[in-house]
Amino acid sequence: MSLDELALIRALQAAHPAPPGMLGIGDDCCVWQPQGAVCLSTDAIVEGRHFTAADPPSLVGRKAAAAALSDIAAMGALPTGAVVALCCPGRWDALAIMEGLGAELARHRCPLLGGDTTASDRLVIAVTVWGEGDPEAKRRLVTRHGGRPGDLLVVTGPLGGSLRSGRHLRPEPRLAEGRWLARQAAVHAMMDLSDGLAGDARKLAEASGCGLLLLPEQVPVHEDVPPLSDTVTAALCDGEDYELLVAVEPGMWPTLQLAWPFAQPLSVVGWLLAEPGAWMEDRQRRRVPLTLRGYEHRD
Repeated sequence: MSLDELALIRALQAAHPAPPGMLGIGDDCCVWQPQGAVCLSTDAIVEGRHFTAADPPSLVGRKAAAAALSDIAAMGALPTGAVVALCCPGRWDALAIMEGLGAELARHRCPLLGGDTTASDRLVIAVTVWGEGDPEAKRRLVTRHGGRPGDLLVVTGPLGGSLRSGRHLRPEPRLAEGRWLARQAAVHAMMDLSDGLAGDARKLAEASGCGLLLLPEQVPVHEDVPPLSDTVTAALCDGEDYELLVAVEPGMWPTLQLAWPFAQPLSVVGWLLAEPGAWMEDRQRRRVPLTLRGYEHRD
Protein backbone atom coordinates (compact mmCIF):
# COMPACT_ATOMS: atom_id res chain seq x y z
CA MET A 1 0.00 0.00 0.00
CA SER A 2 1.11 3.57 -0.59
CA LEU A 3 0.72 4.19 3.17
CA ASP A 4 1.80 1.75 5.84
CA GLU A 5 -1.03 0.27 7.87
CA LEU A 6 -0.49 2.31 11.05
CA ALA A 7 -0.28 5.56 9.09
CA LEU A 8 -3.49 4.68 7.27
CA ILE A 9 -5.28 3.89 10.54
CA ARG A 10 -4.12 7.17 12.08
CA ALA A 11 -5.34 9.07 9.02
CA LEU A 12 -8.72 7.35 9.22
CA GLN A 13 -9.00 8.02 12.97
CA ALA A 14 -8.41 11.72 12.33
CA ALA A 15 -10.89 11.83 9.46
CA HIS A 16 -13.61 9.73 11.13
CA PRO A 17 -13.97 10.46 14.85
CA ALA A 18 -16.67 8.35 16.46
CA PRO A 19 -19.94 10.16 17.24
CA PRO A 20 -20.84 10.63 20.93
CA GLY A 21 -21.78 7.37 22.59
CA MET A 22 -19.92 5.22 20.04
CA LEU A 23 -16.44 3.67 20.07
CA GLY A 24 -14.87 3.79 16.63
CA ILE A 25 -11.63 3.26 14.74
CA GLY A 26 -8.58 2.03 16.66
CA ASP A 27 -9.93 -0.57 19.06
CA ASP A 28 -10.58 -4.30 18.64
CA CYS A 29 -14.31 -3.71 18.15
CA CYS A 30 -16.57 -0.76 17.54
CA VAL A 31 -19.36 -0.14 20.05
CA TRP A 32 -22.77 1.45 19.62
CA GLN A 33 -26.11 1.24 21.40
CA PRO A 34 -28.99 0.21 19.12
CA GLN A 35 -32.34 1.96 19.54
CA GLY A 36 -34.32 -0.95 18.14
CA ALA A 37 -34.08 -3.81 15.64
CA VAL A 38 -30.89 -3.65 13.56
CA CYS A 39 -30.41 -4.72 9.94
CA LEU A 40 -26.87 -5.53 8.80
CA SER A 41 -25.41 -6.22 5.36
CA THR A 42 -21.97 -6.93 3.89
CA ASP A 43 -21.13 -6.05 0.30
CA ALA A 44 -17.77 -6.76 -1.39
CA ILE A 45 -16.35 -5.43 -4.65
CA VAL A 46 -13.40 -7.05 -6.43
CA GLU A 47 -10.89 -5.67 -8.91
CA GLY A 48 -11.49 -7.07 -12.39
CA ARG A 49 -15.13 -7.91 -11.68
CA HIS A 50 -16.73 -4.75 -10.30
CA PHE A 51 -14.14 -2.19 -11.40
CA THR A 52 -10.86 -2.04 -13.32
CA ALA A 53 -7.30 -1.05 -12.44
CA ALA A 54 -7.78 2.07 -14.56
CA ASP A 55 -10.69 3.40 -12.47
CA PRO A 56 -10.01 6.32 -10.09
CA PRO A 57 -9.36 5.07 -6.53
CA SER A 58 -11.75 7.57 -4.96
CA LEU A 59 -14.61 6.39 -7.21
CA VAL A 60 -13.85 2.76 -6.39
CA GLY A 61 -14.14 3.66 -2.71
CA ARG A 62 -17.35 5.56 -3.33
CA LYS A 63 -18.82 2.61 -5.17
CA ALA A 64 -17.98 0.23 -2.33
CA ALA A 65 -19.77 2.43 0.20
CA ALA A 66 -22.77 3.26 -1.97
CA ALA A 67 -23.41 -0.36 -2.98
CA ALA A 68 -23.48 -1.37 0.68
CA LEU A 69 -25.71 1.54 1.66
CA SER A 70 -28.15 0.54 -1.08
CA ASP A 71 -28.95 -2.60 0.94
CA ILE A 72 -29.88 -0.38 3.89
CA ALA A 73 -32.08 1.67 1.58
CA ALA A 74 -33.85 -1.50 0.46
CA MET A 75 -34.90 -2.18 4.05
CA GLY A 76 -36.24 1.35 4.51
CA ALA A 77 -33.68 1.88 7.27
CA LEU A 78 -31.47 4.69 8.55
CA PRO A 79 -27.73 3.86 8.27
CA THR A 80 -26.10 3.98 11.70
CA GLY A 81 -22.58 2.58 11.19
CA ALA A 82 -20.06 0.91 8.91
CA VAL A 83 -16.82 -1.07 9.06
CA VAL A 84 -14.51 -1.80 6.12
CA ALA A 85 -12.10 -4.60 5.21
CA LEU A 86 -9.56 -3.26 2.71
CA CYS A 87 -7.32 -5.77 0.89
CA CYS A 88 -5.03 -3.51 -1.09
CA PRO A 89 -2.05 -4.03 -3.43
CA GLY A 90 0.78 -1.50 -3.32
CA ARG A 91 -0.11 -0.19 -6.80
CA TRP A 92 -3.39 1.26 -5.44
CA ASP A 93 -3.61 4.45 -3.37
CA ALA A 94 -5.22 3.15 -0.18
CA LEU A 95 -5.78 6.60 1.30
CA ALA A 96 -7.54 7.85 -1.85
CA ILE A 97 -9.78 4.78 -1.81
CA MET A 98 -10.72 5.39 1.80
CA GLU A 99 -11.25 9.10 1.20
CA GLY A 100 -13.80 8.30 -1.50
CA LEU A 101 -15.41 5.65 0.66
CA GLY A 102 -15.51 7.86 3.75
CA ALA A 103 -16.95 10.82 1.84
CA GLU A 104 -19.80 8.67 0.56
CA LEU A 105 -20.58 7.36 4.04
CA ALA A 106 -20.43 10.90 5.45
CA ARG A 107 -22.77 12.17 2.72
CA HIS A 108 -25.39 9.78 4.10
CA ARG A 109 -24.51 10.44 7.77
CA CYS A 110 -23.17 6.95 8.30
CA PRO A 111 -20.14 6.92 10.63
CA LEU A 112 -17.13 4.76 9.73
CA LEU A 113 -16.35 2.93 12.97
CA GLY A 114 -13.61 0.42 12.16
CA GLY A 115 -12.46 -2.44 9.99
CA ASP A 116 -9.26 -4.11 8.84
CA THR A 117 -6.48 -3.50 6.31
CA THR A 118 -4.13 -5.98 4.70
CA ALA A 119 -1.90 -6.32 1.64
CA SER A 120 -3.26 -8.32 -1.28
CA ASP A 121 -2.55 -9.30 -4.89
CA ARG A 122 -5.66 -7.45 -6.10
CA LEU A 123 -7.94 -4.86 -4.59
CA VAL A 124 -10.93 -6.13 -2.63
CA ILE A 125 -13.14 -3.89 -0.50
CA ALA A 126 -15.77 -5.38 1.80
CA VAL A 127 -18.09 -2.91 3.50
CA THR A 128 -20.36 -3.96 6.35
CA VAL A 129 -23.14 -1.49 7.13
CA TRP A 130 -25.93 -1.59 9.62
CA GLY A 131 -29.07 0.42 10.07
CA GLU A 132 -32.14 0.81 12.21
CA GLY A 133 -35.78 1.36 11.40
CA ASP A 134 -36.89 4.94 10.83
CA PRO A 135 -38.89 6.24 13.83
CA GLU A 136 -41.30 7.89 11.36
CA ALA A 137 -41.99 4.40 9.95
CA LYS A 138 -42.47 3.01 13.48
CA ARG A 139 -39.01 1.42 13.03
CA ARG A 140 -40.39 -0.90 10.36
CA LEU A 141 -37.84 -2.82 8.25
CA VAL A 142 -39.12 -3.92 4.84
CA THR A 143 -37.99 -7.33 3.53
CA ARG A 144 -38.33 -9.20 0.24
CA HIS A 145 -40.75 -11.66 1.79
CA GLY A 146 -43.98 -9.71 2.11
CA GLY A 147 -45.17 -9.57 -1.49
CA ARG A 148 -48.66 -10.86 -2.25
CA PRO A 149 -50.32 -12.16 -5.43
CA GLY A 150 -51.70 -9.21 -7.35
CA ASP A 151 -49.16 -6.72 -5.99
CA LEU A 152 -47.78 -4.30 -8.54
CA LEU A 153 -44.03 -4.35 -9.10
CA VAL A 154 -42.76 -0.77 -9.10
CA VAL A 155 -39.30 0.75 -9.65
CA THR A 156 -38.00 4.09 -8.39
CA GLY A 157 -36.10 5.10 -11.53
CA PRO A 158 -34.82 4.24 -15.02
CA LEU A 159 -32.67 1.18 -15.64
CA GLY A 160 -29.80 0.07 -17.88
CA GLY A 161 -26.54 1.39 -19.25
CA SER A 162 -24.65 1.78 -15.98
CA LEU A 163 -21.40 0.13 -17.13
CA ARG A 164 -21.32 1.82 -20.52
CA SER A 165 -21.66 5.28 -18.96
CA GLY A 166 -19.50 4.70 -15.88
CA ARG A 167 -22.55 5.23 -13.68
CA HIS A 168 -21.74 1.93 -11.97
CA LEU A 169 -18.92 3.80 -10.17
CA ARG A 170 -21.33 6.48 -8.93
CA PRO A 171 -24.34 4.58 -7.57
CA GLU A 172 -26.91 6.61 -5.70
CA PRO A 173 -28.39 4.62 -2.80
CA ARG A 174 -32.09 5.46 -2.52
CA LEU A 175 -32.06 5.94 1.23
CA ALA A 176 -34.63 8.73 1.45
CA GLU A 177 -36.92 6.91 -0.97
CA GLY A 178 -36.59 3.68 0.97
CA ARG A 179 -37.48 5.34 4.27
CA TRP A 180 -40.51 7.03 2.71
CA LEU A 181 -41.71 3.75 1.24
CA ALA A 182 -41.28 1.99 4.60
CA ARG A 183 -43.83 4.43 6.05
CA GLN A 184 -46.49 3.31 3.57
CA ALA A 185 -48.79 0.43 4.52
CA ALA A 186 -49.32 -0.22 0.80
CA VAL A 187 -45.67 -1.32 0.45
CA HIS A 188 -45.42 -5.08 1.11
CA ALA A 189 -41.84 -5.93 0.00
CA MET A 190 -38.73 -4.19 -1.29
CA MET A 191 -35.19 -4.84 -2.55
CA ASP A 192 -32.50 -2.97 -4.44
CA LEU A 193 -31.69 -3.62 -8.09
CA SER A 194 -28.02 -4.57 -8.34
CA ASP A 195 -28.13 -7.58 -10.69
CA GLY A 196 -30.75 -6.41 -13.19
CA LEU A 197 -34.55 -6.36 -13.01
CA ALA A 198 -34.95 -9.71 -14.80
CA GLY A 199 -32.94 -11.49 -12.11
CA ASP A 200 -33.82 -9.44 -9.04
CA ALA A 201 -37.58 -9.52 -9.66
CA ARG A 202 -37.35 -13.31 -9.57
CA LYS A 203 -35.63 -13.11 -6.18
CA LEU A 204 -38.36 -10.93 -4.70
CA ALA A 205 -41.13 -13.09 -6.17
CA GLU A 206 -39.58 -16.34 -4.94
CA ALA A 207 -38.94 -14.91 -1.48
CA SER A 208 -42.62 -13.93 -1.34
CA GLY A 209 -43.84 -17.33 -2.57
CA CYS A 210 -45.18 -15.83 -5.80
CA GLY A 211 -44.67 -15.91 -9.54
CA LEU A 212 -44.26 -12.76 -11.60
CA LEU A 213 -45.14 -11.12 -14.88
CA LEU A 214 -42.89 -8.34 -16.19
CA LEU A 215 -44.06 -5.69 -18.67
CA PRO A 216 -40.89 -4.82 -20.62
CA GLU A 217 -42.53 -2.06 -22.63
CA GLN A 218 -43.31 -0.22 -19.38
CA VAL A 219 -39.81 -0.46 -17.90
CA PRO A 220 -38.22 3.02 -17.82
CA VAL A 221 -34.96 2.98 -19.79
CA HIS A 222 -32.07 5.13 -18.59
CA GLU A 223 -30.72 7.76 -20.97
CA ASP A 224 -27.32 6.02 -20.71
CA VAL A 225 -28.68 3.19 -22.90
CA PRO A 226 -27.95 3.95 -26.59
CA PRO A 227 -31.29 4.39 -28.43
CA LEU A 228 -30.35 2.06 -31.29
CA SER A 229 -29.44 -0.82 -28.95
CA ASP A 230 -31.71 -3.50 -27.50
CA THR A 231 -33.10 -1.19 -24.85
CA VAL A 232 -35.38 -3.83 -23.30
CA THR A 233 -32.52 -6.25 -22.65
CA ALA A 234 -30.33 -3.42 -21.33
CA ALA A 235 -33.01 -2.22 -18.89
CA LEU A 236 -33.76 -5.74 -17.65
CA CYS A 237 -30.25 -7.19 -17.54
CA ASP A 238 -27.44 -4.62 -17.30
CA GLY A 239 -27.50 -4.38 -13.51
CA GLU A 240 -25.84 -2.00 -11.03
CA ASP A 241 -28.73 0.46 -11.24
CA TYR A 242 -29.30 0.57 -7.45
CA GLU A 243 -32.89 1.67 -7.83
CA LEU A 244 -35.51 0.05 -5.58
CA LEU A 245 -37.99 -2.63 -6.64
CA VAL A 246 -41.18 -2.46 -4.59
CA ALA A 247 -44.25 -4.69 -4.26
CA VAL A 248 -47.30 -2.41 -3.85
CA GLU A 249 -50.92 -3.18 -2.99
CA PRO A 250 -52.75 -2.45 -6.26
CA GLY A 251 -55.73 -0.71 -4.70
CA MET A 252 -53.43 1.81 -3.04
CA TRP A 253 -51.29 2.51 -6.09
CA PRO A 254 -53.04 5.74 -7.21
CA THR A 255 -52.77 7.21 -3.70
CA LEU A 256 -49.13 6.18 -3.38
CA GLN A 257 -48.27 7.57 -6.79
CA LEU A 258 -49.88 10.93 -6.02
CA ALA A 259 -48.18 11.20 -2.63
CA TRP A 260 -44.71 10.30 -3.95
CA PRO A 261 -42.54 13.35 -3.06
CA PHE A 262 -39.47 12.71 -5.23
CA ALA A 263 -38.67 14.17 -8.66
CA GLN A 264 -38.11 10.83 -10.39
CA PRO A 265 -41.54 9.18 -10.86
CA LEU A 266 -42.39 5.65 -9.85
CA SER A 267 -43.03 3.18 -12.69
CA VAL A 268 -45.08 -0.02 -12.73
CA VAL A 269 -43.05 -2.77 -14.42
CA GLY A 270 -45.16 -5.86 -13.68
CA TRP A 271 -46.98 -7.68 -10.92
CA LEU A 272 -46.81 -10.71 -8.69
CA LEU A 273 -48.81 -13.85 -9.52
CA ALA A 274 -50.34 -16.57 -7.39
CA GLU A 275 -48.96 -19.29 -9.65
CA PRO A 276 -45.21 -19.98 -9.70
CA GLY A 277 -42.99 -19.06 -12.61
CA ALA A 278 -41.49 -16.02 -14.31
CA TRP A 279 -43.23 -14.51 -17.32
CA MET A 280 -43.16 -11.41 -19.48
CA GLU A 281 -45.42 -9.78 -22.06
CA ASP A 282 -44.07 -9.75 -25.59
CA ARG A 283 -44.79 -6.94 -28.04
CA GLN A 284 -48.08 -8.59 -29.02
CA ARG A 285 -49.02 -8.56 -25.30
CA ARG A 286 -48.86 -12.34 -25.08
CA ARG A 287 -47.58 -13.98 -21.92
CA VAL A 288 -44.31 -15.80 -22.66
CA PRO A 289 -41.62 -17.28 -20.38
CA LEU A 290 -39.12 -14.75 -19.02
CA THR A 291 -35.88 -16.09 -20.48
CA LEU A 292 -33.73 -13.06 -19.59
CA ARG A 293 -31.81 -13.69 -16.37
CA GLY A 294 -29.95 -10.53 -15.41
CA TYR A 295 -26.41 -10.68 -14.04
CA GLU A 296 -25.42 -14.00 -12.49
CA HIS A 297 -22.33 -14.35 -10.24
CA ARG A 298 -20.17 -17.05 -11.84
CA ASP A 299 -16.44 -17.64 -12.26
